[in-house]
Amino acid sequence: MTVEEFKNIVDASYDKGTLIPFWLYTSDYVFGMVPTTSDGARWTEISYTFEDPDEPLVKTERNADLSYQFLLEEIEKGVSFYIKDLLVPLIKEFAKTLESKSGPEKMNALIAELINNADKYSKSFPIIKSKDDLGTLKSKV
Repeated sequence: MTVEEFKNIVDASYDKGTLIPFWLYTSDYVFGMVPTTSDGARWTEISYTFEDPDEPLVKTERNADLSYQFLLEEIEKGVSFYIKDLLVPLIKEFAKTLESKSGPEKMNALIAELINNADKYSKSFPIIKSKDDLGTLKSKV
């Protein structure tokens, strides 16, 4: 999978109506969760690892409940390695308020919370907050 394919995914990631994708980047990789269906029932996890010569781009489609679990795990375990001031306990606390919601509701609520209140969780949270910021991701590859 090529750099061009990654850029096409990034460009199309805001095409599912009101559903907002989640994108973040570190010094080693870009991570994203992009809605696959317009109702948010399915999401595609995107990972682009800069130094992987064989397969830098990996895509995995899952239902919303499983995607939610993978998103939380990526933030709690993956990103926290790179972002030293990331307040993982606060993110877990917010996630507990979503337990009774459906998978699509959990995904949308968590993504909205992280985008709208990124500074609450880290002063240096490298997330994409709007479609206007997608150039940042594309410039990384």
